[in-house]
Amino acid sequence: MRFYLILIAIFLFNPCFAQKFVKDTTLILSENIYFDFGKDFIRSSEFSKLNSLAETLKIKQDGFIKLTGHTDSIGTNNNNLSLSERRNNSVIQYLVNKNIAPYSFITRYNGEFIPVADNDTEAGRQKNRRVEISVYQIITQEIIIAQPSSIPSTKPIQKEESIVEEKKTLPLTFIIKNEETNEFINDAIITETQLDKKLNTNNGTWKGNLNLELSTPYVFGIYAKGFFHNSYDLEINNYESQTIEIKLKPIKKGNKLALRKLYFYGNQAKLLPKSMPELRRLVESVLLNPDVLLEVGGHINYPNTHPDDVPKWSQDLSIRRAEVIHNYLINSGVNAKQLKYKGYSNTQMINPTAREEKDMKPNRRVEIKVLGYINE
Repeated sequence: MRFYLILIAIFLFNPCFAQKFVKDTTLILSENIYFDFGKDFIRSSEFSKLNSLAETLKIKQDGFIKLTGHTDSIGTNNNNLSLSERRNNSVIQYLVNKNIAPYSFITRYNGEFIPVADNDTEAGRQKNRRVEISVYQIITQEIIIAQPSSIPSTKPIQKEESIVEEKKTLPLTFIIKNEETNEFINDAIITETQLDKKLNTNNGTWKGNLNLELSTPYVFGIYAKGFFHNSYDLEINNYESQTIEIKLKPIKKGNKLALRKLYFYGNQAKLLPKSMPELRRLVESVLLNPDVLLEVGGHINYPNTHPDDVPKWSQDLSIRRAEVIHNYLINSGVNAKQLKYKGYSNTQMINPTAREEKDMKPNRRVEIKVLGYINE
């Protein structure tokens, strides 16, 4: 007993020890959902796995869910990447329908590139047609840290300091506000796929330290119910603290959001691969607001020309580009009743008399417009 009392006294009264609370992520559950060849809909035989998973997730609130989609090797690389993404989205939609928050998910899609079995046999290919689900819980732990003192140490202090310095963190503050009122937005969600975590604002603010690599591009997505999404590009050159203010546009009738990070091949209704992150952010935003009726509008750059004189193929291009985004949203699990699409040709150009590329670029866009609400 005396021995334990001495230990307690050391921790309570010796200034050589300090308390610190740290957060860590722990894998608590993993599961594979398997798919039929070329399909992205969930087999009925897999429902029991997802139902059980949903019940667990309702209990484990503080954490996130990582989904990684895969395919077999049959087909082109691009088609398989797209298929693995659609499989992810099928799982997300199923779990969202089970009342799991859409912003809980972090996704990867690998197509055919990371098989777990030989693609030369049907049995092997079947194992590769999967979505891997990993559920992580965020755990706060209390640790006791020894401070420098006169107590003899068998480990050189310099060595300990060098280890700490290897792990650099960026002190970062996000401030999220309403674009129209400049008020703070409560319960906003901030994500970055490389971080494998989501950040939740409190009274419109998130403040903490993030493990970020120098000269590495990061793109943060910002979401909140009742608002369009936004994004912020960050690449750091040092670890000095930063404060970032982001404004979100309210979702209300008549408001529009121009999707500036969508990129099409020239004169085609085909998206460049670098558009995928923006599309995924759009999906997250719409899934977070399932009662809103939206229009996907396509716009082209045809300045200094009356709409009646625009060639028909160019008018059709605005329709087809809007349709591409409309179909992507539906294939990603968005309720088709929420969506309409329309091509505006050159009738709503931002710069109708543009003569330089910097002025023409904003004319080529896809916009999301709020028409109202489904139950109105």
